[in-house]
Amino acid sequence: MLLAGCKVDTTVTVTMHEDGSGVVKVAAVLDAAAVKSAEAGGGKLEDRVRVADLTKSGWTVAPWARAQDGSATLTLTKPFADPAQATAILHDVSGAVGPLRDMKVDRSTGLLSTKYSVTGSIDLAKLATGITADQQLVQSLTAQGVDVAALDRTLLAGASDAVSVQVVAELPDDTTVVNGQRGKVTPVDASSSVRDTKKTVLVLLAVVLIVAAIVVLLWPSRRRGHGPARRRPVSDPVGAADAPRARRGTPPTN
Repeated sequence: MLLAGCKVDTTVTVTMHEDGSGVVKVAAVLDAAAVKSAEAGGGKLEDRVRVADLTKSGWTVAPWARAQDGSATLTLTKPFADPAQATAILHDVSGAVGPLRDMKVDRSTGLLSTKYSVTGSIDLAKLATGITADQQLVQSLTAQGVDVAALDRTLLAGASDAVSVQVVAELPDDTTVVNGQRGKVTPVDASSSVRDTKKTVLVLLAVVLIVAAIVVLLWPSRRRGHGPARRRPVSDPVGAADAPRARRGTPPTN
């Protein structure tokens, strides 16, 4: 009901650390008109917007933050241990009919660097309230005499002007902000790459050691190939002189 003549700005922030852990934060800002609508009849925003089910699902719900212009912000946060958990959390945020489509958080490790990414899309072309998909809600509204179909059409009529969605990907060494476009599908493609200094040093050290080993293996053979030639032993000069005489048959002298 807040969408009728009001404005709700939602920002979904994915903050991922180098180890793949992080936190998903959802901040919904209701303008002054939306706050007045929620508090019509003397109620309080804190009582009209129920968040108990979010707390049971592991979300941390901060108190409403009211601004001087009459707007109010509700902030929800939920940590994740790895990219797979972050992907599941984003699916829970939007559900099957929400504006966040095919969202995926990923972390891949290469030889010398690690890549981080958040991909998907913001679909504001086919907005849906999700009322008809929640059977428990449908039964509750029907029991109170509410025409669920008429309510769904009323909400959808003003949804395109009332809803804005922004996705912020805070990745190691880079931050990407994607704003959804009214009536369009906006792709989300955020990525960053961080060089692993330790791995780089180890690879360089390994290369140096391999080169040093090759030099050590080749060095003895190089010395043998370029060393001084061996000298032949010198023959006995006396024996050399007597040998020809013996071969000519010269008789020995007394």
